[in-house]
Amino acid sequence: MRDKFYDAADEFFTLMTRLRRMGVGASPPEMTQISPALMALVEQVAAVPDSSIVDLARRLERAVPTVSVEVRHLEDAGLVARRPHPQDGRAVQVFLTSEGRALYERVQRARRDTLARLLSGLTSEERATLLRLLGKAMQALEREDELQEEGSTKT
Repeated sequence: MRDKFYDAADEFFTLMTRLRRMGVGASPPEMTQISPALMALVEQVAAVPDSSIVDLARRLERAVPTVSVEVRHLEDAGLVARRPHPQDGRAVQVFLTSEGRALYERVQRARRDTLARLLSGLTSEERATLLRLLGKAMQALEREDELQEEGSTKT
Protein backbone atom coordinates (compact mmCIF):
# COMPACT_ATOMS: atom_id res chain seq x y z
CA MET A 1 0.00 0.00 0.00
CA ARG A 2 2.77 2.41 0.97
CA ASP A 3 4.55 1.86 -2.37
CA LYS A 4 1.43 3.04 -4.21
CA PHE A 5 1.53 6.31 -2.26
CA TYR A 6 5.23 6.70 -2.99
CA ASP A 7 4.68 5.99 -6.68
CA ALA A 8 1.94 8.62 -6.78
CA ALA A 9 4.13 11.03 -4.79
CA ASP A 10 7.00 10.54 -7.26
CA GLU A 11 4.70 11.17 -10.21
CA PHE A 12 3.24 14.25 -8.53
CA PHE A 13 6.74 15.56 -7.78
CA THR A 14 7.72 15.09 -11.43
CA LEU A 15 4.66 17.04 -12.54
CA MET A 16 5.38 19.82 -10.03
CA THR A 17 8.97 20.03 -11.28
CA ARG A 18 7.73 20.36 -14.85
CA LEU A 19 5.32 23.10 -13.76
CA ARG A 20 8.13 25.00 -12.01
CA ARG A 21 10.34 24.72 -15.10
CA MET A 22 7.50 26.19 -17.14
CA GLY A 23 7.31 29.09 -14.70
CA VAL A 24 3.87 28.27 -13.36
CA GLY A 25 3.37 30.28 -10.19
CA ALA A 26 6.59 32.24 -10.63
CA SER A 27 6.98 35.90 -11.36
CA PRO A 28 8.41 36.50 -14.82
CA PRO A 29 11.91 37.95 -14.09
CA GLU A 30 11.69 40.43 -16.95
CA MET A 31 8.47 41.71 -15.42
CA THR A 32 9.60 42.24 -11.86
CA GLN A 33 13.25 43.34 -11.95
CA ILE A 34 13.44 42.16 -8.32
CA SER A 35 14.32 38.86 -6.67
CA PRO A 36 11.68 36.23 -5.88
CA ALA A 37 12.23 36.95 -2.16
CA LEU A 38 11.44 40.63 -2.66
CA MET A 39 8.43 39.76 -4.83
CA ALA A 40 7.13 37.54 -2.01
CA LEU A 41 7.42 40.56 0.28
CA VAL A 42 5.50 42.73 -2.21
CA GLU A 43 2.79 40.06 -2.28
CA GLN A 44 2.54 40.03 1.52
CA VAL A 45 2.26 43.81 1.64
CA ALA A 46 -0.47 43.63 -1.01
CA ALA A 47 -2.30 40.91 0.92
CA VAL A 48 -2.22 42.75 4.25
CA PRO A 49 -1.71 46.48 3.69
CA ASP A 50 -0.23 48.55 6.51
CA SER A 51 1.56 45.55 8.04
CA SER A 52 4.43 46.18 10.40
CA ILE A 53 7.87 44.81 9.59
CA VAL A 54 7.51 42.38 12.50
CA ASP A 55 4.20 41.08 11.07
CA LEU A 56 5.73 40.72 7.61
CA ALA A 57 8.73 38.85 9.03
CA ARG A 58 6.42 36.47 10.91
CA ARG A 59 4.29 35.71 7.85
CA LEU A 60 7.34 35.23 5.63
CA GLU A 61 9.17 33.26 8.32
CA ARG A 62 12.20 35.55 8.03
CA ALA A 63 14.23 37.46 10.58
CA VAL A 64 13.03 40.99 11.35
CA PRO A 65 16.38 42.59 10.36
CA THR A 66 16.25 40.73 7.02
CA VAL A 67 12.76 42.03 6.26
CA SER A 68 13.78 45.52 7.35
CA VAL A 69 16.63 45.49 4.79
CA GLU A 70 14.31 44.05 2.13
CA VAL A 71 11.74 46.77 2.80
CA ARG A 72 14.49 49.36 2.38
CA HIS A 73 15.40 47.84 -1.02
CA LEU A 74 11.76 47.96 -2.11
CA GLU A 75 11.48 51.50 -0.81
CA ASP A 76 14.57 52.52 -2.83
CA ALA A 77 12.93 50.95 -5.90
CA GLY A 78 9.77 53.00 -5.29
CA LEU A 79 7.59 49.94 -4.72
CA VAL A 80 6.72 50.40 -1.03
CA ALA A 81 6.63 53.22 1.47
CA ARG A 82 6.57 53.37 5.25
CA ARG A 83 4.51 55.47 7.59
CA PRO A 84 4.48 55.65 11.39
CA HIS A 85 2.16 53.21 13.11
CA PRO A 86 -0.78 55.19 14.56
CA GLN A 87 -0.71 53.42 17.96
CA ASP A 88 2.94 52.39 18.32
CA GLY A 89 5.36 55.24 17.80
CA ARG A 90 8.30 52.83 17.49
CA ALA A 91 6.76 50.77 14.68
CA VAL A 92 6.12 51.58 11.03
CA GLN A 93 3.52 50.32 8.61
CA VAL A 94 4.49 49.25 5.10
CA PHE A 95 2.24 49.80 2.11
CA LEU A 96 2.51 49.55 -1.67
CA THR A 97 3.06 52.66 -3.71
CA SER A 98 1.14 53.03 -6.97
CA GLU A 99 4.19 51.60 -8.76
CA GLY A 100 4.26 48.65 -6.34
CA ARG A 101 0.54 48.04 -6.81
CA ALA A 102 0.98 48.13 -10.61
CA LEU A 103 3.83 45.58 -10.41
CA TYR A 104 1.78 43.31 -8.14
CA GLU A 105 -1.20 43.44 -10.53
CA ARG A 106 0.98 42.74 -13.60
CA VAL A 107 2.51 39.69 -11.93
CA GLN A 108 -0.89 38.40 -10.78
CA ARG A 109 -2.26 38.80 -14.32
CA ALA A 110 0.72 36.92 -15.81
CA ARG A 111 0.30 34.09 -13.29
CA ARG A 112 -3.42 33.82 -13.99
CA ASP A 113 -2.74 33.77 -17.74
CA THR A 114 -0.19 30.96 -17.34
CA LEU A 115 -2.49 28.90 -15.13
CA ALA A 116 -5.40 29.50 -17.51
CA ARG A 117 -3.25 28.12 -20.35
CA LEU A 118 -2.43 25.10 -18.17
CA LEU A 119 -6.09 24.43 -17.42
CA SER A 120 -7.34 25.18 -20.95
CA GLY A 121 -6.68 21.59 -22.04
CA LEU A 122 -9.25 20.32 -19.54
CA THR A 123 -13.02 20.29 -19.74
CA SER A 124 -14.91 22.28 -17.13
CA GLU A 125 -15.72 19.00 -15.34
CA GLU A 126 -12.06 17.96 -15.34
CA ARG A 127 -11.01 21.39 -14.01
CA ALA A 128 -13.58 21.16 -11.22
CA THR A 129 -12.41 17.64 -10.34
CA LEU A 130 -8.74 18.64 -10.36
CA LEU A 131 -9.37 21.63 -8.12
CA ARG A 132 -11.61 19.67 -5.76
CA LEU A 133 -9.05 16.87 -5.39
CA LEU A 134 -6.12 19.25 -4.92
CA GLY A 135 -8.14 21.12 -2.29
CA LYS A 136 -8.93 17.86 -0.52
CA ALA A 137 -5.28 16.78 -0.56
CA MET A 138 -4.17 20.19 0.76
CA GLN A 139 -6.70 20.01 3.61
CA ALA A 140 -5.37 16.59 4.63
CA LEU A 141 -1.79 17.86 4.60
CA GLU A 142 -2.71 20.99 6.56
CA ARG A 143 -4.55 18.89 9.16
CA GLU A 144 -1.51 16.64 9.51
CA ASP A 145 0.77 19.68 9.90
CA GLU A 146 -1.53 21.13 12.58
CA LEU A 147 -1.50 17.85 14.48
CA GLN A 148 2.29 17.72 14.29
CA GLU A 149 2.54 21.31 15.53
CA GLU A 150 0.20 20.56 18.42
CA GLY A 151 2.25 17.50 19.31
CA SER A 152 5.53 19.39 19.21
CA THR A 153 4.22 22.16 21.49
CA LYS A 154 3.13 19.63 24.12
CA THR A 155 6.58 18.08 24.47
